[in-house]
Amino acid sequence: MKLIGLALLFVLINCGTPQKKTPSSSESNNEKVIISSEPKTEKPEEKPTLPNGAVTAHFTSGTLPYYGYVQNVDKRKGETTIAFENNKAPLLKIPKTYGAKLEVLTFPEFKSDLLLVTAQLKDPIFNKYFLYVLKNGGWQPVVNGFALHKSHVNDTLVPITVDPEKPGHMFRYYSVFDLDEESELGYTWRLFNESIPIQNQ
Repeated sequence: MKLIGLALLFVLINCGTPQKKTPSSSESNNEKVIISSEPKTEKPEEKPTLPNGAVTAHFTSGTLPYYGYVQNVDKRKGETTIAFENNKAPLLKIPKTYGAKLEVLTFPEFKSDLLLVTAQLKDPIFNKYFLYVLKNGGWQPVVNGFALHKSHVNDTLVPITVDPEKPGHMFRYYSVFDLDEESELGYTWRLFNESIPIQNQ
């Protein structure tokens, strides 16, 4: 009798314990797995900031381009200093000038790009132009400097270029003072041009 009672007790205990529910395949597929992670934001590649008024060019033949910029203007001394990216070219100091604007000129007659400097003079009614080429480790003038009266400067006038009719020459404009009785001032500034030999190429 004791054995029968123990057997009945065992059956009753098993019947009263709920079975663990095994999820069906459809239920397990509907379960969502959420992984919290912060979204990755890619930072844009930072480009180097060029100094104000800088120009970039192939100043040195066969190398990557680099920039040049006006580093300092000493108005007391009257000198403009032009520097270049990471000292890839020597400093260029222009005396008797009070600031400058830089441009790049490219001609097939030259192996490298040229640096055109439009310099401010003490007399504000003139611009003086200097054209340089980097040669033998230094800045050499392509031609000697020349001045233009500001009344002659406009958007269409190209102050200097290679002379297509004379190999080895540059064609440039310049201003000349001239007495003029018909002018209210008694004088005028006239615009001339000339073809001159290239000093350094």
